[in-house]
Amino acid sequence: MTQASRVLALTLAATGALVLLLWGLVQYAGHEQQARMSAQRDAYLLRHLRTSAENYLATGLQLEQMQALQDMLEREQAAFAGIVAIDVFNPAGSVLYSTDAGSRGMAVPASWRALLAQEQPWQGTAVGQRQIGQRFDNDLAQAAGGIVITLSTAAAPTTLAQWYGRSRQLLRWLLAALLAAAAAAAGAYAGLHRLGRPYQAAAALLRGEGGPPPKGGQDELARAAALQRLAWQDGQAQCRHTLQQLEALDHEA
Repeated sequence: MTQASRVLALTLAATGALVLLLWGLVQYAGHEQQARMSAQRDAYLLRHLRTSAENYLATGLQLEQMQALQDMLEREQAAFAGIVAIDVFNPAGSVLYSTDAGSRGMAVPASWRALLAQEQPWQGTAVGQRQIGQRFDNDLAQAAGGIVITLSTAAAPTTLAQWYGRSRQLLRWLLAALLAAAAAAAGAYAGLHRLGRPYQAAAALLRGEGGPPPKGGQDELARAAALQRLAWQDGQAQCRHTLQQLEALDHEA
């Protein structure tokens, strides 16, 4: 492999590595954005459901009388993908409202009841699921119950629109990589051509295709090549002169 080929290969490899690095940064930024959006969704759901439950209680309704809360749970589940279930339970640990009809009237885990003692939201995990919870209070600032949202951690099936969007993004990145590689190759070729120009000029002078050697301190390589060409010419002239003398002596003999 010539020096030019090695430089070109290294340039293309560096360009490919840069494109891969940029792709990784974009993917990381996308995951970070997705995580922020999930956190905002969780905070909104818990805040919205807690506010609604406390507003119903403020009207004088008992927790067992808030059928409108059941309708709200079902609307929120339909509005957000990935929600497996939303449960509302009382301080005794009995599920009063749930998007899962089979859970109504069932007892919640003891850990859920214990978490009613804290004001801040909580999080938990299960196999393939993630749970977030928040208590809500009555007019006396006492825990009137809790809300638990169960979310699926499994990746949702990719839709046709998502496939289309990802394909377009991949094509854009491939086009950017090709353009970057072409620009790098053109730059490397121009650079190598410029670097090799003095050597090409020196080779031309050695072949006798150039003019007289340059004077002064400019282009020392070309000057040395021209001087070497003159030295070769002088050597050839001396050889021809010597041969002529030998021929003359041979004729005299």
